[in-house]
Amino acid sequence: MSGKAALRTLAVTGLLLVTACSAADRPSGDENAGGPLRTGLTDVERGHLGEAEQRLVSGCMRDKGFRYGLDVGQDRPSGETPERRFGSDDIAWARRHGYGLAEASRSGDRDGKTATGTPAETATGTAAETPAGTAAENNPQARYVASLTSGRKAAFDRALNGTDRAAIVVPAPGRGQIFTSADGCRADARRRLYGDLRKWTEAKAAVVNLEYLTFDAVVAEPRYTKALADWHTCMKARGLDYSSSSKAIGAVAKENRSRAAGKAWKREVTVAVADAECNRTAGLARTGTRLQGEHVRDAARHEFARQTRYYTRAVTTALDRARSVTGSD
Repeated sequence: MSGKAALRTLAVTGLLLVTACSAADRPSGDENAGGPLRTGLTDVERGHLGEAEQRLVSGCMRDKGFRYGLDVGQDRPSGETPERRFGSDDIAWARRHGYGLAEASRSGDRDGKTATGTPAETATGTAAETPAGTAAENNPQARYVASLTSGRKAAFDRALNGTDRAAIVVPAPGRGQIFTSADGCRADARRRLYGDLRKWTEAKAAVVNLEYLTFDAVVAEPRYTKALADWHTCMKARGLDYSSSSKAIGAVAKENRSRAAGKAWKREVTVAVADAECNRTAGLARTGTRLQGEHVRDAARHEFARQTRYYTRAVTTALDRARSVTGSD
């Protein structure tokens, strides 16, 4: 996955999960009249907030007579495919994994699910969410819910996700609308962390979409088109005439369907390594990432200043609250 398609997935996922990941999901150091603006979280901060939310949900569900196990502290998968919105210049990764096509295929078959979010907070137009309690994975929580009677399962779902999953509807710039519950343990946990749920959902919907919203402007920048042209020239000199990294990935995936496994792997690694080497030589990913940061900061300061200011305040407060919930420093 690459370019704007990758950003589309990231944006939607980011709206749904506190732990969703994004390359620009790091604190911004920009200054405005209200102080530094945030356009995201560090991995450590995301972990603190995710754990705090889970603990709050667990306690709330326990008070309602249900078991809800914590799902915190999980490591990210080893060898996880790097983001490719501007291609990848990770040569070592390409030598080990190619484009990650085999890993992605195995992961999709194993998981059998899409990167949507929690049932309590969804974007219009996304794939159907996994109902609460579905034994999509073989874990104790899924087995517990599966053991409940139909009536108790319905009660569990209401306790967790609320009585109206479209109680709060806010605009998601470039994405339509986001709707989420106003009650239930998930909503209660987020309210305790972030304050006003409507304001928080609207602010987050804007902030996590800033990369998606600015992507077209970034790739139209002369500095980026120059780097892309340099990448293309480098690839063409190696006999690989693709207009972009995403085109290269698509071509390799298509061609390899008719190749034996060994030959398919060799071809994938060959193209992926050349892609990464040319990307590094041309400075394509570096240029795109730098320009994206500039455009995101500009949008945060101007067009989406109100939402970004609320997001900044809410996250700052939530991190303090999270520390008290988890007992971390």
